Amino acid sequence: SEAVQDAAVLEEVLRMVLEIVNSCLVHQTQHNPNLIYTILYKREMFEMSGRNPAFQDLMANILVVMVHMSSRLEQVQERKGRGLTVSEVQEVVRQGATQFPRDRLNKLPDLKFKYVE
Repeated sequence: SEAVQDAAVLEEVLRMVLEIVNSCLVHQTQHNPNLIYTILYKREMFEMSGRNPAFQDLMANILVVMVHMSSRLEQVQERKGRGLTVSEVQEVVRQGATQFPRDRLNKLPDLKFKYVE
């Protein structure tokens, strides 16, 4: 049916987006603090995707980054004894991105996209 085809296309598009996010994290973590901030901001959506068996392979690295950065943010928040402002969160994420141990991420196969009309 058409609904099944639409769902399959959406799943393929979501996989492609997650592959791109993974590539950005694996190869250029230090240059993508805004991406990491967005992942943290949309944490619930990413966690939901991580529970879907179709995306678990692609979510592993994203979840590692989420857990690592969340831990850093919690430490800073505890040290300050209050919630963090948006700019403070962005600064913690920026510093965390430059110091993130990329060897904790699994390298995925190179991206291969094909254009289909």
